[in-house]
Formats: sequence, C-alpha cells, structure tokens
Amino acid sequence: MHPTASRRTRPALVAGVVLALTTSLLLSSAAPGTADDEEDLQQRRHQVQDEIGGAQTDLHESSKQLQRATAALTSAQDKLDSARSALAKTRGQLSTARARDEQMQLRLDAAEEELASAQADFRAGKLALHEARSDVARDTVENIQNGDPGLRAFGDLLRGGEPSTFSDEMSLQGSLTDAQTASVDEYDAGRVLLQLNRDRIKKLRDEVAKQRKAAAENLALRVKLEAAAETQTAEVGELVDTTVAARGEAAKARKSDLAQLEALESERSSLSERLRAIARRQAARREAARQEAARQEAAQQAARREAARQEAAQQAAQEAAQRRAERRAAANTGNNNGGGGSNGGGGGNNGGSGGGTLSYPVQNPYVTSPYGMRFHPVLHVRKLHDGTDFAAACGSPVYAASGGRILEAYFNSAYGNRVVMSNGYKRGVSVATTYNHLTRWSVSPGQRVSRGQVIGYAGTTGYSTGCHLHFMVLANGSTVNPAGWL
Repeated sequence: MHPTASRRTRPALVAGVVLALTTSLLLSSAAPGTADDEEDLQQRRHQVQDEIGGAQTDLHESSKQLQRATAALTSAQDKLDSARSALAKTRGQLSTARARDEQMQLRLDAAEEELASAQADFRAGKLALHEARSDVARDTVENIQNGDPGLRAFGDLLRGGEPSTFSDEMSLQGSLTDAQTASVDEYDAGRVLLQLNRDRIKKLRDEVAKQRKAAAENLALRVKLEAAAETQTAEVGELVDTTVAARGEAAKARKSDLAQLEALESERSSLSERLRAIARRQAARREAARQEAARQEAAQQAARREAARQEAAQQAAQEAAQRRAERRAAANTGNNNGGGGSNGGGGGNNGGSGGGTLSYPVQNPYVTSPYGMRFHPVLHVRKLHDGTDFAAACGSPVYAASGGRILEAYFNSAYGNRVVMSNGYKRGVSVATTYNHLTRWSVSPGQRVSRGQVIGYAGTTGYSTGCHLHFMVLANGSTVNPAGWL
C-alpha cells in the first residue's frame, strides 16, 4: 500500500480504537458499586424467596392445624350439645326427684302420724279391753261364789220371803245380767277393735316402710343425679375450655405465620423494586453508552468512508496511470493488436464481466434465484432474497467481483461460510460484496485482493439445499439487486 494511503486510513483505525475504549469505559464505570449492590440484592431476594417458601409451608401447616382445631371444636360442639342435653335431662330428672322426695316425705310424715294415732288408739283399746275383761272375770267369779241370784231369790221366796223382795231381787238380777252382758259385749267389741287396730298398725307400718324405702331409693337417685350433673357440668366446661384454647392457639399460630409471610413478601417486593430501579438506571446508562457508541461509530464510518474514498481515488489514479503507461508502451512498440492485453485484472481465472461495475463471481454464470421476494426453500416463509444465486459445483472457485479489502471471513448459521469484502466507492456510494455458502475461503480479514482473484470455493453450508453461490451487493450498507451492478 502507498504510504500516503496508510496515513489516510490511520484516522479510521484510531477512531475504532477510541470507540472500543470509550464504550468499555462507559459500560465498566457507569455506576461504581452498582454491580455489587445488585448482586447483594439478588442474593437477598433469593434468600427471601427461600424464606417465603418456608413461611408458606409453615402457614400451610398452621392452617391445617387450625382446620383440625376447628374440626375438633365442631366435634366438641356436637359433644357439647349432647352433653348439655344429657345435663338438661339429668337436671330435669333431678328436679323431678326432688319434688317427688318432698311429696314422699309428706306422705311418710302423714303415714307415720297416722301410725302413731293408730298405735295410741291400740293402746287405749287394749287398756279398755283389759278393764272389760277384768269386769267380766270379776262378775264370773262372784256368780260362782254366790250362786245364781235368780235361784237364790226364788229359794228365799219359797222359804217364806216377801214377794216384793223376790221382785226386787229379780229386777236387780236382770240389771246385773244386762250390765254383765254389756261388759261382755264391750269386751268382745274391744277385742275385735284391738285386732282391727293391730291389722291397721301392721298395714301402716308396711306402708311407712315402703314409703321410707321409696324415699331412700329416690334419695339415692337424687344423689346420683346430682353427682352426674356435677360431672357432666365439669366435662362440658373442660371440653369447651380445651377446644376453645386449642383453636385459639392454632389461630394465633396461623396469624403469626401469615404476618411473617406478609413481611417476607413485602421485603421481596421492596427488593424487586430496588432491583428494577437499578435495572432502569443501568438501562439508561447503557442507552447513553449505546448512543455515544453509535455517535462514535457514525464518526468512525464517516472516517472509514472518507479513507475508502481517498483510497479508491488513489487506486483509480494508479490504475489510470498504469493504463496510460501501458498505452504509451504499446504505442512505442508498434503493437496494434487492439489493446486486448488487459482483462480487468482478472487474468484467466476471473469470472468474466458483463460490462458492469462488478464482474461475475463465478465462471459461466447462470442465475438460479434472482434478488427479490420469494418463498424460502428452507425456512418455508415468504421473505426477501437479499442476493442472487448462481449455479456452481461444489468446490468450484469463487472470484472477487472487484478489487478491495477483505473485511470478514467467518461462519454464519444462515449464510454458512462467508466472505465480506469492501470494494470502495463506485457510482458515488460505498460498495461491499459478500460471498456465501462457501465450502471454504482462501483469504483472511484485512487482506487486499484484486478483481478476479480466487477468494473461496462454492459449497452448501448454512441454510442451503445444494451447492451454489449466494452473491450479495451492499450500497452504503443496504442490500441492492446485484443484477444492476454486474
């Protein structure tokens, strides 16, 4: 390369270095300490997320505990209802027993009072019977000792007694007989009455004993019912206290777990917001850096375009000078063969020229798919075909369409092995050409090549259905139809 051209392209290289350094500095020093803060916040958020998982597990467990306690309370409520019903029934029976006890006590008191009265009547009747029995016995003894008063009066009358005396004695005898008869009757009646009183007393005693037994049984039942009522009351109270306390503890535990979970979720939200704020600041810094890089890239591209323009102008001047020298040499030697000694720099290996700005990149060019919209054979979508496909056998040479400098030689998943070449300014625009789907390339980035020089070999790498060359022309960085340049 001419020394002047090297000096002219140096600003472009310097601009590229400055762009890379500036971008690196902008990205690395945009926010001192921000990366560490973000890492700490990320670690804390992961930690909080783990703690939230544990808190959710605790909340789930305490909720289950609360459900079990609530179910136990519901069951206890059912038992409580049954216990209260039993208690109410017991208390009703107890009230009935107490009322019956009072009634039986009244009956027992009346029966005992009647028994006491019967016993008093029995004692009085027994005393009267004893007196009547004594009178009858005495009269019987006197009659035996004195004989029959009637016979004795009749004997006195026969012995000459007074008739009036006989009448008086007979009247007296009648009176005594009546009195004695009455005494005997009274004795008999007293004895019968005494037997009746004895039977009545026995019956009353049996009734009193029965009443006392019933009263005792009722009293025992009452005592039993009172004890059962006290036990049931205590059980009801204990059942309610236990279940209510258990549910209260479960509700308290769930409330605590829920509060802890809410606190952790609040902290997570706060951490997320802080991370989003950091991300926004970083995005703003990256955008500022990108804009600065874009500005410097634009400046660098302008510098490269200017360098390329100057280089193209210099190359054109050199080629023109070379052609003039060749014409002068031909004129001096008297060679009048029509000036066919120049074939555009391609020698016998070039792809040929159709008279355009660029030469064909393959020998015997045959277009299999032109530039424009088409149905992509691999992707199966309708999209822009951004170049021209030329038929080329696998391994056949691919030629530079124009002289220039190799910018890139690399593999792309879609274009396969490709070579990107800067061809300088033509028709007032910066022109670049690309050669795609190569089996391999034979040049390296930065290398200068001439028109018609072999730069690679046709293939079918990348998105391709067979060996061919996908040839692209870019004017000022945008694809154009290669047909207008060949």
